[in-house]
Amino acid sequence: MTDLPASETTKARLDRIIAAALANNHTAQEFVLAAMREAILTAALPPGMRLRQEKLAEMFGTSRIPVREALRALEYEGLVHSAPYRGFTVTQIDADDIEEVYDLRIVLEGHAVRLAVPLMTDEDLQVLETMYSEMVDAESGDAKLAARERFYIKLYSMTGRPRLVNLIARLRQEIARSLRWPTLQHAPEHHEAFFDAIRAGDAERAVSQLASHYRRVAILIRRYLRDAAMSEKQSQRTIRDIDVERAARSRRARNRGTDRNATG
Repeated sequence: MTDLPASETTKARLDRIIAAALANNHTAQEFVLAAMREAILTAALPPGMRLRQEKLAEMFGTSRIPVREALRALEYEGLVHSAPYRGFTVTQIDADDIEEVYDLRIVLEGHAVRLAVPLMTDEDLQVLETMYSEMVDAESGDAKLAARERFYIKLYSMTGRPRLVNLIARLRQEIARSLRWPTLQHAPEHHEAFFDAIRAGDAERAVSQLASHYRRVAILIRRYLRDAAMSEKQSQRTIRDIDVERAARSRRARNRGTDRNATG
């Protein structure tokens, strides 16, 4: 488990995130929460990192109060967790947890689609058309993800069920980090097929499309995490091999020196 990052590259990333959050949020709590959320989602604060309140307050230039409030909010979102006497840590991304989240999303988002579609007006559809165009036209990966989130949450908000929408938003937030991995930058075909079903007023087709897509994504995430774990193990073995070889060379050098001294 690591503490706050010290590398210059990571510091530069955090500085950019902090500057953007400071420009777009008015209160200290909003600023700290936005900056920390973005830092976690972009892995500037990576999984497993220990988050010390005093260090964070120093980094953000605030008191510990907005930091503590932000950490509590992020804990509710599933991005950090706390333990007695150990403080807060950025949550790890676990394959089984991810699969459970997608199973829940299929149930809750499918329910939201079935509720929302019959209630939609022509004006509602026009709003969604505009938001969908923004998602398609977004140039960067991060901009596409943000526009996608706005589109789906707006759709689910048409249910008139705020508790349901909040539950969905929390689950979507829990896996938002994984959607930034290069292997999970999806082609737009799923979203187009899903929205075509919404346009047609076919809730069951939309739910079917959503469920099959989420199951595919869960498989991709599990595969990505498995490959990453194997790569990490291989890297650790390589480091150990290097250390062993260095130790062997050092012993050989010492032995040669001893032999020369003995013959001298």
